[in-house]
Amino acid sequence: MAAATTSYDRATASKTVAQPLLRPTVAGAAAFDAAMGIWCLVDASRFAGWLSISDSAARSIGVVFLVAAVVGVETLLLPRLGTRWVIGANVLFALWCLGVIAFDGPGTVGIALLAVAAVSSAGTAWLERRLSR
Repeated sequence: MAAATTSYDRATASKTVAQPLLRPTVAGAAAFDAAMGIWCLVDASRFAGWLSISDSAARSIGVVFLVAAVVGVETLLLPRLGTRWVIGANVLFALWCLGVIAFDGPGTVGIALLAVAAVSSAGTAWLERRLSR
C-alpha cells in the first residue's frame, strides 16, 4: 500500500516543531508561579508593603499564583487536558493583577509591578496558545 502526501502533513509537521517549546514554557511558568505563590503567602506583609496593597490582596495574589502553578503541572502531567486550562490560569492572573490595581489602590511601584505582571502573564498565555496550535 502506498502512502500519499496531503496538505495535512505540513500542518502536522509545523505543530511538532512548535510542540517542543511548549513543555519548557509551561514548566518554567509553573515553577515561577509556585515560587511566587509561596513567597506571597509566607511573606505577605513585606510583599504588600512593597506594592502598597493590603496583606489580604497579597495573599490572594499568592493563591492565584498557586492555582496557576497547579494547573501548569496538571497540563504537563495530563496532556489530554490540553493547554486551555493553563492559558486560562495565566489570563486569570493578568485580570487579577488589573483588579488589584483598580480596587486596592497600590502605590506607584505597586501599579508598575502589577501592570508588568499582568502584561507578562497575558503574554505567556498568548505564547502558550500560539505554541499549542
